[in-house]
Amino acid sequence: MNGAYLFESAKCMALTLQLMQGSPVQDPAVELNTDDHAVVNEYKAEAKYKQNLVYPKDAEGIIGRDSLLDFYEKLTLLRKDALINEMLAHGEFKLAAPEHAQVFAYERSLDGKRFLIVSNWSKESLDFDLNPDFLDGDLRVSVYPEILLSNKMMLRPYEAFAILIG
Repeated sequence: MNGAYLFESAKCMALTLQLMQGSPVQDPAVELNTDDHAVVNEYKAEAKYKQNLVYPKDAEGIIGRDSLLDFYEKLTLLRKDALINEMLAHGEFKLAAPEHAQVFAYERSLDGKRFLIVSNWSKESLDFDLNPDFLDGDLRVSVYPEILLSNKMMLRPYEAFAILIG
């Protein structure tokens, strides 16, 4: 890869992997015993340190929407969402497009709610048939800032997104 899709490929892989099945995510401070003040204080100090970090900025001197750090933070917050967290930890898994060699698409479902993750792991644009059920869904996160959901989609290189319905 020559770097043409560096941000997009990193975001695509992060989105796909962060939204895979896993154990429930909890706020680290909640998991601690109340007696363990040293660990709580260390957690708070680390959070304060992170707030004071100076992150790399773009050519205009600001952290733009292409910032990987911003995107990772968005994924972390999404993963901590109670509904999404429950679906990823305990929901049923189903491949959504097994016929595609370069598109990894899967659905998680739980209690009538469905969460679709679509990822084009290729530097080529690819045709993708989106299940009509998801056309009016809630787009929760996407690699590209602008996305048009349609039955027949042309996925851009390393495009990935997640949609919630139900």
